[in-house]
Amino acid sequence: MKTEELNLTIDELDILCRLYMDSKLSVLEEKELEYLLSQTSLTSPAVREVRSLMLIGESKLYSSKPAKTKKLVNWKLFSGIAASIAILVSVAFNLVSPRDSRQPDGQSSVYVAAYSNGVRLDGLEAVNATNIAMAKADSLMKYASLTEHDYLMKANDIISQTLNN
Repeated sequence: MKTEELNLTIDELDILCRLYMDSKLSVLEEKELEYLLSQTSLTSPAVREVRSLMLIGESKLYSSKPAKTKKLVNWKLFSGIAASIAILVSVAFNLVSPRDSRQPDGQSSVYVAAYSNGVRLDGLEAVNATNIAMAKADSLMKYASLTEHDYLMKANDIISQTLNN
């Protein structure tokens, strides 16, 4: 993408961000949006949300070449090892001591976030939207299973008829 192509308005950038959050962009378009967001100074709530989803940090913004520091690489290595050890310890702890995922008030401790038309849903709206999507997926899987079963039965009938003739 060339620099001349970066002349977008904040409204156009918001539309692209909403399309990204609704998973309506191709992989190439997502990469171009990531490049665009790392090169532009325009900001809005949707732009900030997509930047955080794409893990575009403030240090990556407006930079044309990466910073070269040898000490930073060693620090990254050390912090990566420390994070890996922390993850392993927490996973081992959770496997050794299983707990009920319900809190005392009966609420689940699982956080659910969903998007509808580029707008983030939280709380009960997100749970309801997720439940609806899961019900649709279950329905589709049942339909696919029944269709597969029907075609297998038809194929077995055809095979048995040709063997009997």
